[in-house]
Amino acid sequence: MRKVKFGVVGGGGAFYFHANGIRNSEILEYTAIYDVNYENAKRMARKYQNNPMTAYETLDEMLDSDIDAVLVMVPHVFHDDIVVRCAQKKKHVLCEKPMGTTLEGCQRMIDACRENGVLFMIAENHRFLPAHNCVHDLIASGAIGRVLMIRAYEGVNEIPGLSQSGFWKGDPIKAGGGSLMDMAAHKFATIEYIMGSRCEEVTSVLAKQMINLPEKAEDNAVAIARYENGAIADVMVSFTQMIPPFNSLEVYGTEGTIFENHAWEKPVRVYSMTSKDERMRQKWYEPECEHAPFPKYYPISVKREDEYFATCVLENKEPEFTPEQAMHAIEAILTGYLSHIEKRPVRCEEVRKMGEEGRTHEILEKLAASIPINKNLKEIKMREPIGYRKEKATKLMEKYNLDLLIATSAMHTYYVTGLPVLHSAPNPILASLANQYPYMGLVRRRGENTVFHWNVYKSVDDLCWAADSVGIESPLDVQRALKWKLKQWGMEGKRVGVESTAPKYVMEVLEDPEYNLEIVTADQVFRDMRLVKTDEEMACILKATEITETALRACIDACAVGVTDNELLAIGKKAMLEDGASDWDHTTMTIGDSDPEAPGTGRAIKEGEIIRLDFGATYKGYVADVNCHVIVGKTPEEAKEVIDALLDYQGYIEARVKPGQNMKKLGEEARAYYQNKYPRSLASSIGHSIGLECEDVHILGYLGAIDGPFEENMVFEIEAWENYAGALIGVEDTYVVTKDGCKKVTTIPKYIIEKEVK
Repeated sequence: MRKVKFGVVGGGGAFYFHANGIRNSEILEYTAIYDVNYENAKRMARKYQNNPMTAYETLDEMLDSDIDAVLVMVPHVFHDDIVVRCAQKKKHVLCEKPMGTTLEGCQRMIDACRENGVLFMIAENHRFLPAHNCVHDLIASGAIGRVLMIRAYEGVNEIPGLSQSGFWKGDPIKAGGGSLMDMAAHKFATIEYIMGSRCEEVTSVLAKQMINLPEKAEDNAVAIARYENGAIADVMVSFTQMIPPFNSLEVYGTEGTIFENHAWEKPVRVYSMTSKDERMRQKWYEPECEHAPFPKYYPISVKREDEYFATCVLENKEPEFTPEQAMHAIEAILTGYLSHIEKRPVRCEEVRKMGEEGRTHEILEKLAASIPINKNLKEIKMREPIGYRKEKATKLMEKYNLDLLIATSAMHTYYVTGLPVLHSAPNPILASLANQYPYMGLVRRRGENTVFHWNVYKSVDDLCWAADSVGIESPLDVQRALKWKLKQWGMEGKRVGVESTAPKYVMEVLEDPEYNLEIVTADQVFRDMRLVKTDEEMACILKATEITETALRACIDACAVGVTDNELLAIGKKAMLEDGASDWDHTTMTIGDSDPEAPGTGRAIKEGEIIRLDFGATYKGYVADVNCHVIVGKTPEEAKEVIDALLDYQGYIEARVKPGQNMKKLGEEARAYYQNKYPRSLASSIGHSIGLECEDVHILGYLGAIDGPFEENMVFEIEAWENYAGALIGVEDTYVVTKDGCKKVTTIPKYIIEKEVK
């Protein structure tokens, strides 16, 4: 059997669901791609591994190729134009949901495809989900009698897209609305499919509960629908869900009930009062159907959807899921929007008539202004810096006589701009693509900052604190932008500070004789900038510490003979995330003499072995570093003596820290004190500041020292370790420098905690 050749319009991430779903398909292949950004199309073609794919610079070029059909995946407002152009080129069309933004646009697509004799189907993957097919078949079999009521829910987190002013997501015109248009398209199509009845009336309530952008549509919505068969439905959709996405249905009939939830391993449950099938009669039954929880159900449904349409093309038959049925879903959504705008129940025939008159676009034009904004929301504006302060930066630029400071590492770029490039960012893609899609922070003489960012990142104006931004896509773009800025700012002959790790493509520009720059290594400048914390930074570090200690206590409670390091690590990580951590910086541990840098080997706790737990949660980019020791049984006297000596060592330092005290000198004095009092000990001491990194910079001890004073609001660690029984044991606490000393902020005791042998 020959394969249907598809071209793709739109090189967005959603295509990966299709690419993964049809891998090894025997009846279709994606062989061409067009995107308005030709470079993006070429990248997508290179990444596609199923078969060779050709990128085209224009849509007409792709439509003139030997493809049979097109998959349309562009912002909703462009669906009708693209579908019509494909139909005119005699290409069959599979178009992503929602079908369109207006009824007149939907009808235009239907008419164009019919006039040109091509097949047309909306890629409504919920229509092809095995779970929904199962629900449909149960209802058709009479398992729950006549359907009376349905509750349908879908939730995702689209806050990043909604937060971008100018971005198409949630724009009433470009997207056709907000959550109701985006997700209720699934719900209304599914409900009509499983019941076989069309929506006739909708009453809806919309809200903007997390996004304060007046031009955007709703982020949450509830629609009550009445159907031609007498059933009613409650459709609830959310763009603000903070857990993994899922969908659910509750179907209530005269003779039973069906529950369906995509988050379940077995997604369908049915209870029938009268069924002849004993498996479901007066008890819950979970029928077998192909399924996997999010996100794995996407490739399952997309494969069935795409291959079904390809089969229709091969057999030249109209799809059972008709464009008119997909249009019914848009009709119900627009009816819901009109209901909200006019604050009354609206019958679908009223909106249908507006469509015939070419007027449903009027609904969308009135939509944004009609949606109330949560009164507790603050107006969206550029974020305030957490640690970066323009005044401090200005002083340091003057101190080191710098006209320009360039940050190229992820940590320093985040610090001076707020660009979310850390591994603990909500979406760490920028961190993982650091050198493929470069980013930079630039600070000028008076602390003004600029960010070069990956051009895909559209929230820079709202989510960064850099006042000036330049979108880039490659090292070459960085070079062009940097040359432009050097000229714009008049930097010829000026003094520029860079990190010692600055990449070659940056240095090539700075070393160009054309600019005659004096280039200096500025690691010290960044160290000084970050060493003293702002109140906001301290709050983040203290929260990370609190979360870390919660995780450690959970592990302490779980310590018992036979428990493995893997189990403790899982408990600790779970506790951190549940308590609000964005990630964990480190989860180091030992059981007995195991390797602290290689936890997770399956080592099980034995009676009398010392368990060392050393964790660090991440909160808003800032980290913690806390340790403790546990033993199942009694602590050996020698181990107690070691810990007591180390606590004495730590206490010596703690008692002497205050603003103005020289860090390096204090470290040397503490070391001499310890060696004199405990001559047989070989303690390794570490004192480091803590913030965006577990060890921001070493301030005293073997790994380095700062020959300078402690300052108020420095956050730092005092650690000391000794070898014992083939492993390290030690003490470690976090402190904040106060006006007249220091304050310990960690609370877990450093003596070895004893657990009873059970």
